[in-house]
Amino acid sequence: MNPGAMFILLVLFIILGIALMAHRTQEEARRKAEKFREGIKIDGSMVILPRRMGLVKGRLILKGHWSSTGKSRHYSVDREFTRETELKTDRIELKPERFSLVMNRNEDVLIDVPAYLVTEPEFENTVVIPINPSYRFELDRQSLEASKDMEFAHARIELTEWGFSGKLYATVQKCRGARLELKWKDPDTTEKLAETSESAEFRREFMREKFVIISNKNVADPRSFKRLLGNAAFMEGHGEYAVELTLDVPLGSDVHDRATLRAEPGAEVPEGETRVEVVV
Repeated sequence: MNPGAMFILLVLFIILGIALMAHRTQEEARRKAEKFREGIKIDGSMVILPRRMGLVKGRLILKGHWSSTGKSRHYSVDREFTRETELKTDRIELKPERFSLVMNRNEDVLIDVPAYLVTEPEFENTVVIPINPSYRFELDRQSLEASKDMEFAHARIELTEWGFSGKLYATVQKCRGARLELKWKDPDTTEKLAETSESAEFRREFMREKFVIISNKNVADPRSFKRLLGNAAFMEGHGEYAVELTLDVPLGSDVHDRATLRAEPGAEVPEGETRVEVVV
């Protein structure tokens, strides 16, 4: 066998070895997470742990994106767990805390959630992520307008308990119409709320379901949250959003107007059952 072929074969073996090792690591993390899940139960606003355990309260941030070398594509994930406090307990209180779950259709992802790192050796790197949707909304403008010559679009927005609603109007002849979108800056994510050449109503509510997610801080894949939320793209949780009105101008620059929507954690824990899921 010539040296060139041997080198290629060696590279292939290395790649295969790395892939097998990564798969084995992920399966071991999943096994630990499943075992931990079997040992906990939900009692009202408490997660009852299998026993008194050492925990580190903090935040888990996952960022994912596709990158290309020109010949191949690779999905990269940045994982960061920031420590806040250490404790020894047999339960975790479920209360409203800040969380952000964002993914666009290119699978650019931001997961920023409260997390409890389990320090017991048998559950090494396992994290418990409580998500309790509760919101307090602020909107800097309730009326949006966009116009060009004698054509215009107008949106009226009203806050609701779980988000916002309103009406979109358009008076157009040459313009194609108007649309209203909800946007997140990083990763760049857009959701169409309404589109019309006359009038349309819109309503956007943020997630209400409560979760306790069992994961692993070292191998969690943020794309796995698609299965949890049941959508290929999503924008949920707390942070700063833009509500953007666009007058669609053919053969010219579109006209925009926008409002800033801020979502902060509310004071009340929502009613209903809490789903316990493994996401690795």
